[in-house]
Amino acid sequence: MPDRPAAFDRVLIVVAMRAEAGPIGAALGLDGPAEPLHPRFPATLTVDRTGSVGMALVGADTRFDVDSIGTQPAVTTTLHAIERFEPGLVISAGAAGGFESLHGHIGQVILANRCVYHDRRIAIPGWDDYGVGDYPVADLRLPLDELGIETGTVSTGNALDAPAEDLAAMASSDTRAKEMEAAAVGWVCERMGVPFTALKAITDLVDHHEETAEQFDRNLATAIERLADALAAVVATVTTAATR
Repeated sequence: MPDRPAAFDRVLIVVAMRAEAGPIGAALGLDGPAEPLHPRFPATLTVDRTGSVGMALVGADTRFDVDSIGTQPAVTTTLHAIERFEPGLVISAGAAGGFESLHGHIGQVILANRCVYHDRRIAIPGWDDYGVGDYPVADLRLPLDELGIETGTVSTGNALDAPAEDLAAMASSDTRAKEMEAAAVGWVCERMGVPFTALKAITDLVDHHEETAEQFDRNLATAIERLADALAAVVATVTTAATR
């Protein structure tokens, strides 16, 4: 591994849930006002005092009054935030499911070394690769052992459950973290020419006997605290490198 981490003047964090945004904002010192990104979408942007770190929160759906999780809101939020903040790096951060069979555990933090979809099954040559996506992920050259972060495939889908077809797709890509936004963020970043990665914390184990929703509710706060600490360390490392 190279001695020095990658360097970025401005880092944008894209977050879907309000329960994720609170601890992440506190860890990153984001105490400024949350400015709307677009008059017709609920997303907001909060920037730290140095102007080097921003957090785009997708926001609550105005019709259903729940966090706007999933790929569609992630796309619009990421696009509007990139246009407003002009970051050098975008990180999709949030909760994810892990796998007991792959030694996953609650609170484990995974940095993407690959980002794919697991539920866009299009069995036509050419379209099949499009469905998987496989979006470019930045090599941050981080001291991962020091930061206590592991790497692996982050796989995106729009369902909380995992039917057999999705499990097969995730197994084929050696998925370590199953979530609902990262590939959508990665698609926008690829189009916009902005380096991208994902950092996810495990709230539940997909292949555990207990229901996913029960695990998620019980472990969300603990996992996001771990994510916030790891994210702060990652951001500090790559932004400090930019000043050297």
